[in-house]
Amino acid sequence: MSRRICLLLLLIGSVSFIRSQTNDPNSGDFSLNVHGQGKRSISPPSKISELPEVKEEDHTKPLVSYAVLPKKVNVSFIPEPIKPARLKVREPLEKLYPGYLKAGFGNYVTPLVDFYYGGTRSRKNSWGLNLKHFSSAQGPDDVGFSGFSENAFGASYNHFLDYHTLSFDLKYNRDVAYYYGFDLTDSTFANFKDAKDDIRTTYNNINFSAQLESHYKDSAKLNHTVDLTYNFLMGNYQNRENRLVLGGRVQKYFGKELARLDFSLDYNDYMHQSYAALDSTQLVAELSENEFNVLQNSAILKVTPSINALRKNFKAHIGASMQVDSRSGGFHLFPHAEVKYSLFNDMFIPYAGATGNIDRNSFQSVTADNPFVSSAVQLKNTVQRYEIYGGIRGSFSSSMSFNMRVSHGRYTDMLFFYNDTLFSMQNKFDVVYDNANVLKVGGQLGYRAGERLKLYSRLDFYQYDMDVEAHAWHMPSLEISVGGVYNMADKLIVRADLFFIGQRHAKLLKDPGGQDLTEIISPDGNDVYYPVEMNAIFDANLGLEYRLTKKVSAFVNVNNLTTKKYQMWLRYPNQSINILFGGTVRF
Repeated sequence: MSRRICLLLLLIGSVSFIRSQTNDPNSGDFSLNVHGQGKRSISPPSKISELPEVKEEDHTKPLVSYAVLPKKVNVSFIPEPIKPARLKVREPLEKLYPGYLKAGFGNYVTPLVDFYYGGTRSRKNSWGLNLKHFSSAQGPDDVGFSGFSENAFGASYNHFLDYHTLSFDLKYNRDVAYYYGFDLTDSTFANFKDAKDDIRTTYNNINFSAQLESHYKDSAKLNHTVDLTYNFLMGNYQNRENRLVLGGRVQKYFGKELARLDFSLDYNDYMHQSYAALDSTQLVAELSENEFNVLQNSAILKVTPSINALRKNFKAHIGASMQVDSRSGGFHLFPHAEVKYSLFNDMFIPYAGATGNIDRNSFQSVTADNPFVSSAVQLKNTVQRYEIYGGIRGSFSSSMSFNMRVSHGRYTDMLFFYNDTLFSMQNKFDVVYDNANVLKVGGQLGYRAGERLKLYSRLDFYQYDMDVEAHAWHMPSLEISVGGVYNMADKLIVRADLFFIGQRHAKLLKDPGGQDLTEIISPDGNDVYYPVEMNAIFDANLGLEYRLTKKVSAFVNVNNLTTKKYQMWLRYPNQSINILFGGTVRF
């Protein structure tokens, strides 16, 4: 039975294999490869010669109609803020008050009155009046009467034309001083305690000036200035002085260069009465009745052409000054030149220059420096033969500025003061002239924080190389000053300053005794004098002002906080601490 089944399965499998071979679509015709020799050929194919044709079909654009259904969509949108437009509006000008009065009173019986009155803003003119009185009836007790009086009247008027300004100024000053430089503790001066009228000196000074100045904006036009000044001084020792100065300037641009010409004619005459011989019972010699007035006069002519050039950061002033002094009869040619260069947008500005000049020494200028000078003073003009200088200035920021400078100059007939023994008991001063080389080194620093805080400091060093005199009399070798102003909410104003003046030397023609002084004989052997070393000066001042309203304020000024009776001039001690109270009002 099993053999039958096996044969049947074998038969079915063979039939399935043969069927699968004949039904395969990829098998093709049956071929049989026979090895041998034969020929075979390939008949050429037939190609269809007909080309395809493109049949155009009609395409009609279907019309589509649809309807839009409105639908509200809520959207949240926050726009960015836009700054409002700003208009450039000028702030209103500060109100001006035509009147101002400052009055006060202090120890040493010291009244103060200072009055101003003038016009406010005007396109046509400006004018003003000023009255001032400041005096003191007392002073140090151990010297002669040391009061003083300063009185002033001033008037000014400016008229504005289309292209010119015409200005007039008139001033009158009446100053009173006393030759109080003698020690009452010395038995020699014991009888002069009340000698007030004998040591009184008065200076009446009248000054008038007029000026015409052009203001052409067109650089092609010739700008010009013409001014006239007259000064008259009269003292109570039959002395008087006249000074007339006529000057002017013309300038014009030639491209970027500015050509300029300055000129002046300065005439001065001083007349004083001679003195009689000094009596031992007198502090000041009397005027001589038999001697005529002594006249001293001179004229100084100056002509100074110059050119100013500007090239980006470079600036130059090149010129020369031709000057003649009729008293000495000499002709001088001085350089007038300066160059500077701006670095880092004016942060640093190095500069250098050279100059020279004839400086007028009038009796008015001499007494402005030292009111205790003798009226029989000899006047010579100081010639600054040359001064070469250089330095650097600039600003570290918009708030801080600085300036450092060094110079060397040669001077002829430089003026110095010494205690007179010919016409006074050393309580007057006379003058001596000498040639000198002067070295100056200085610097200043300023800080400003708006209108709230202002600070400044300054240092100056001097070195004098004298031809004849042993020292530069009464001239310090070092000066330092520091100060500032603080404005607290425009309500409280605080002012303070400190200053230091180094040691100086004074010249005495007589040995005062009791002091270890070195005797010096002049090179010509005719004079003997004694240098006196004067102490250095350190002082501090403080001022407070409280503004009650915009128009009314109260103030207190305290001077000489160190309470030292230091001497600016030998034998002339200053007042000790002095306090001045007062107030101001604008109307």
